[in-house]
Amino acid sequence: MNRRKGVAIAVVLVFCTAILGLLTVLMMNSRHQRGSHSMQYDQTRALMAARSGIQLAIYKYRVLPSEYYRIHQMAMDIKNGGGNPAEFNATREMWLRDFRSESPDTPAARIKAHLDAGVSILPGDPPAGSYEFAVEEFDLISRSLAGYTQDYLRVRAWGSFRGTRKTMEELIEVKIAE
Repeated sequence: MNRRKGVAIAVVLVFCTAILGLLTVLMMNSRHQRGSHSMQYDQTRALMAARSGIQLAIYKYRVLPSEYYRIHQMAMDIKNGGGNPAEFNATREMWLRDFRSESPDTPAARIKAHLDAGVSILPGDPPAGSYEFAVEEFDLISRSLAGYTQDYLRVRAWGSFRGTRKTMEELIEVKIAE
């Protein structure tokens, strides 16, 4: 009987070691997946913030196109050798200020506050992450095709969430009155 007890103890120890090894592998995999899921979550949130900046820029252009056309005309004047670069830069900065989340009392700051409030897990908790976004470029591009000219708005924005930064660019077809 003693010999059987010794074999049974050895078999139980082998099975326990195998189960412990399996649990270790599973825990390591779940930790790795948790890290990659967290990174993907941050990247997705950063892209969402950049998309917010692009949508805000498109909305402002559609609501107030004459403001942007004034800036575009100033850029064309400077390109052709005339115009005042200082006035152009100041006007362009005023236009782009509305699309920066760090600028107080702007539509972008209100969107940032809304996004930050949505990150909290429980009411009253401090935000778990912080969004930032801004529009880097907002240009009108014309491409001459066979027999006609096509106009596009090119909007490039960046967004960040918990230090992860992503950039997004979009071309939007626009029709300018002939």
